Amino acid sequence: MPYYLPLAQRIGNVVRLAEIIHVMVRHGFADLVHRLGLHEGIPARLLRGLRIIETPTVELETRGRRLCAMLTELGPTYVKLGQVLSTRPDLVEKDIAEALGMLQDRVEAQPFDLMRPVIEKALRAPLPELFAEFDETPVASASLSQVYAATLHNGERVAVKVQRPGIRRVIESDLRLIRRAAEWLSDRVIEFGWFDPVGTVDELSRSLRRELDFTVEARIAERFGRNYEGDTHVYVPPVHFELTAPEVLTVGWIDGVRIDAVARYPERESDPKEVAAIGCDTVCRQIFEFRLFHADPHPGNILLTQNNQIAFLDYGMVGHLEAADVVALAELLRAIFQNDPENCVTALLAFTTAGDVYDLDSFRYAMGEFIAFEAQALVGRAQVGRILEELTIVLRRYHLELVPRLSLLLKALATIESTGRALDPDLDMAPIMRPYLEEVLASRLSPVRLAGEVQQRALAMLRLTRDLPRDIQQIVRTLRRGRFKVQLGLDGLTHFSSVVDRASNRLTFGVITGAIIVGSSLLIHAGDGHGTLGLIGYIVAGIFGFSVLVSILRSKNY
Repeated sequence: MPYYLPLAQRIGNVVRLAEIIHVMVRHGFADLVHRLGLHEGIPARLLRGLRIIETPTVELETRGRRLCAMLTELGPTYVKLGQVLSTRPDLVEKDIAEALGMLQDRVEAQPFDLMRPVIEKALRAPLPELFAEFDETPVASASLSQVYAATLHNGERVAVKVQRPGIRRVIESDLRLIRRAAEWLSDRVIEFGWFDPVGTVDELSRSLRRELDFTVEARIAERFGRNYEGDTHVYVPPVHFELTAPEVLTVGWIDGVRIDAVARYPERESDPKEVAAIGCDTVCRQIFEFRLFHADPHPGNILLTQNNQIAFLDYGMVGHLEAADVVALAELLRAIFQNDPENCVTALLAFTTAGDVYDLDSFRYAMGEFIAFEAQALVGRAQVGRILEELTIVLRRYHLELVPRLSLLLKALATIESTGRALDPDLDMAPIMRPYLEEVLASRLSPVRLAGEVQQRALAMLRLTRDLPRDIQQIVRTLRRGRFKVQLGLDGLTHFSSVVDRASNRLTFGVITGAIIVGSSLLIHAGDGHGTLGLIGYIVAGIFGFSVLVSILRSKNY
C-alpha cells in the first residue's frame, strides 16, 4: 500500500480489506484467500486476533452461487464487478460466468426522506415546483439508484431515476482498493499472468463512472431515439433534459410489461414469435448498422408495449464498435457459417488483446475441430449464441483475452438469442443475421470505401515519412547528450525486492537487538546504579528478538 496515501484512507483500506476477507471466508473461499496471500496481511491478522473469521457451517452451494452471494453482500461495486465478469467467459470459467449473469442488482429501497434531498439539490428546486405529482414508493430499487413514477405539470407521466446518496464516495473508495489488489495480482500471482487484471478493473471503473453520471445515459438514450425515429417496432422514451442532472434522470414513462410475460400478450395485441424475431433483428441492427448496442438485453431490460412494439430499459450498459470491428465480426461469423477455419482464426485473433498466440498451428487445428464438430452442429440446431459462447472457451484454453468491446458484443448476441428462444423455441438467428453480414461485407468492397482506405493509408505513410527524420534527429541528439535510457522489465522483480526488504528489516532488528544486549550487559557490569537501565535494555531486546522470531515462524520460510 503506497505510503503517500493519507493515514485515514490507509486505515479505511485496511478495515475494508478485513471485511472483504471476512466475507470471502464465510462464503467458502478460504482457499482463495490463502492462494492470494491475503491471510498474511494485517487485516487477516486483525481478524484472527479478534476471532471473528467465521467458517461456513452449512452445506456449500456451487461456486457460482457462493460467488454471487459474496459479491452481493460486499455491495454495489462488487455487484458491478460480477456483472462485468459475466460478460468475460474468456477470463472466468463458463459455469461461473453463467452464474454471474444471473446476479441481481436489487437491494432494499432507501426511505424517500433520504432520496428527496438528492432530487432537489441536483435539480435546484423544491419537488412541488418540479413535478405535479410524485409517487414516493419506488417502482424499482438497485444498488446505484431507485426509480420513481411522477407526473409533470403538463400532465405527462415520467420515470425518475435517482442516485442513492453517498454511493459515489463508496464506489470510488472500493475502486481504489480493487485496483491496488489488481496491481498486486499482476505482480505476484502467476496464474493471472496471461490476462490483464488491471485492465479489467479499469474497464469496470470506466463503466461504473459512466453509470454514475446520468447525463451520459441521457445522451445515449437520445442517440438511440434518433436511430429509431419513425420505427414502429422499437420505442425509445424521450429524455427530459431540463429535469436531468448527474444524479437524476427523467424520461417518458413506458406503459409495458416484461417481454417474457407471455400471458399478457393477448391484451397487448402481440405475438411472441414476431416479438422474438423483432428483438433479435433490433440488436443485430444496433451492432451492424448503428454500431451502438444495448449490452444486456435480458427479459428484465426489455418491455412489450403494444402491437409487437418493444422498448429497452437501462441505457447505462451499452457497447460501441468501430467500423473495422463490424467488418471483422462479419468475417468471423461468415467463416463459421461457411466452415472456414483459416479465416476464422485470422478474424478471431484481431479481437484478442495480444493479437497472436504462442502455438498458432495448435490453435488453428483446435479451431478447425471446433468448427467441424461443434459449430456446424450448433448452426444446424440454429444456436448462434451457443457458438459464440463455446468459442470463448477455446480462447480461454489458449490463454487469449478478448478485447472488452467484443466480449460485450458476444454477451449481447447470446443474451438476445436466449431471450428470443424463450418466446419462440424454433427461433433461428442465422437468417436474421445473414443480411447484415452480407451488407457489411459487400460495402467493404465498394469503390467509395476502397478509395477511402487508400486515402487513409496514403496519409499515414505521408505522416510517417514527415516525422521519421525528426524522430531520428531526436534519438541522435539524446545519444550525444548522454541521456539515452533503456528500461528493462523483469517479471517477479517487485516480489523479489519485497522479500529482500523483509529480510533486511529482520537483519536490522537482529543487529539492534544484539547492540542493546551488549550495551545492557556493559551497564550491568559497570554497576553504579546502572543495573536497572541495563535490565530495561534486556527486556526491550527480548521483545525485539521475540517479534523477529514470531515473524520468521509465521512466514514458514525457516
